[in-house]
Amino acid sequence: MNNRAYETSPAQCSLWNRKQMRLQPEARRVLLALPERVLGASLASLFELKGFPAQLAVDASSLRRAIEAWRPHVLFLDTRVSGCGNYALARELREAEDGAGRLIIAMSGFLPEEPIALLKEAGYDGHCRRPCPVWQMTDLLDEFFACHAVR
Repeated sequence: MNNRAYETSPAQCSLWNRKQMRLQPEARRVLLALPERVLGASLASLFELKGFPAQLAVDASSLRRAIEAWRPHVLFLDTRVSGCGNYALARELREAEDGAGRLIIAMSGFLPEEPIALLKEAGYDGHCRRPCPVWQMTDLLDEFFACHAVR
């Protein structure tokens, strides 16, 4: 068993449903759903610095309100939000009227690891195992928003 907190590999952070959405930088909306308010606020601030307008929801009800009011393009959804072990919240969000175009990325557990097959089945488009390096999370956003810099 590997006891390292994080490794750079597709098993730790990846997208399996390759979607893209081309938007002006100020129009991109990212919603973080994490039960830890301080961590979520820090991630939202870092995303803002990288050019991705972001908001935080700390529970299922604030998540639903934010989705309805703000219509985010990307949702990083911590699998502990709503306390459902069967990913019912992810399924509900995927089945919503505007859920098909939204990128939903699981922030899944490290120990024990949540099986990728179950995350895919629930409707997630990808995952980042907690703790998630911000640079890998923003790489996923870059890919989705197709904002590859010319070098």
